[in-house]
Amino acid sequence: MINSIGFLNVTKGKRLYSVILVASILTILFVWSELRGRMYDLHYIPKASQMTFEFKTPTQVPFAEMKVTDFSVSGDHQEAEMSLLNADINMMDIRISSSKPEYSKDKIEKVKIGSESYGEFIPNDSGRRVITWKDDMYYEVIYYPKLTPKEVSKTQLIQMAESFK
Repeated sequence: MINSIGFLNVTKGKRLYSVILVASILTILFVWSELRGRMYDLHYIPKASQMTFEFKTPTQVPFAEMKVTDFSVSGDHQEAEMSLLNADINMMDIRISSSKPEYSKDKIEKVKIGSESYGEFIPNDSGRRVITWKDDMYYEVIYYPKLTPKEVSKTQLIQMAESFK
């Protein structure tokens, strides 16, 4: 029923229930957004025999307990590739090369990496999410989604790129 002021007659119990429901939804959304942006430490130092040329590796990754499962350097010592994986089967590849990776121009979004560098973000390249930039070499981080590329945010990939040391 609508009362004389124009509002529905709502009992105190229904108001309390509504307030608790809204507060719960807001709490869940806040916790989800905080956990989604979280970064985790990656402790990996290539062996001296693998360091045939100078390059950087990430110190932060967007998933917990990621491990380097494969590391290789090309025969001409101008490219390196490392694969990352965790128990939840979140997969990423990192490519380091002296040549610039090529992607379709209509898919590229320019992003700022750190205070002085710019890179290219590709939100969906055949189902993969990619960020690439030039430092002393060209770096490329590729995320292979389990369901959707949005499982890793653009911000997380930028933070990962900024962590290369």
